[in-house]
Amino acid sequence: MPSIVQLTLPMFIGTLLNWLLFGTLLVQIHIYFSAFPNDPKLSKLLVILVLVLEVIETFSSAHDMINTFALGWGNMEALDDVGWAWFSVPVMGSIVASVGQLFFARRIQIIGRNPFVTGLVIITSVAQLVAGVWTGVVICRAGKFSLLQKDNLIATATWLSATSLCDLIIVFSTVYYLMKSRQPEFWRTNPVINRIITITVETGLLCALFAIFDLYLFATYKGTNYHLALCIELSKVYCNSMLAIMNSRARMCHTPPTEINHSVNLTDMLFNNSGTVVSSMPFQVELGRSANDSIDRGDEHKDYDDYVDR
Repeated sequence: MPSIVQLTLPMFIGTLLNWLLFGTLLVQIHIYFSAFPNDPKLSKLLVILVLVLEVIETFSSAHDMINTFALGWGNMEALDDVGWAWFSVPVMGSIVASVGQLFFARRIQIIGRNPFVTGLVIITSVAQLVAGVWTGVVICRAGKFSLLQKDNLIATATWLSATSLCDLIIVFSTVYYLMKSRQPEFWRTNPVINRIITITVETGLLCALFAIFDLYLFATYKGTNYHLALCIELSKVYCNSMLAIMNSRARMCHTPPTEINHSVNLTDMLFNNSGTVVSSMPFQVELGRSANDSIDRGDEHKDYDDYVDR
């Protein structure tokens, strides 16, 4: 039987990070709906779906924390019980990761027009989803954290390996096609593309590293819960990465207090069949005004309502 510290401390750290990233996600969702009210309904429904899934995951995780740190405190058998972790960690984590990965697969298809790469992302995403559900079933049957490495190594390794592989494919293919889309004649859009590339690399590699290091802790430190310090909040990393990409079109800045308090400068790009930028639509959305709180946009940007989000 592992020590109480090896069982509870990783769960405590993972839960703190889980709630921290949940708060970050709520802020990102607020920014998205405030800055992009004219985005397609499909994009808004996707964000709402992510929020619903994360609320379910967060409160499922909170249920286990109550049992671990309150109702079952001092009882080693209760501390070793998996509770709802089989659902909140691998099942919900793989579902949320799949939603985010399919979101990026659509982006890759639009800017790259390569069905092979898009299909590869979809296949690996579905594979990690199936492996995640498989992992959840095995964990539920095991019933104890101390038995997971013995009975669940293959399923967990398949889940996290497929997850990290899909993330790496998304990062390299997105960066490749975005770099190809940069053209000297569209110099105003190139800084925006560079910003998206930077965010894609940072968030994509972060997701992949989380999954890889989580797998390392799971396979190396048998009979402990060290891996839960990263695994509990894994779905939040994916959600925040997806919202970071969606909000990368926004830039907040300060202006003189006599005018606008805060503004968001947006630039959206259109790509042709070869993935090259063919036009851009820069405009400004006011988030706060000194005289009133209304949102105002110039008439020259009214065609944004008909713009189809990437």
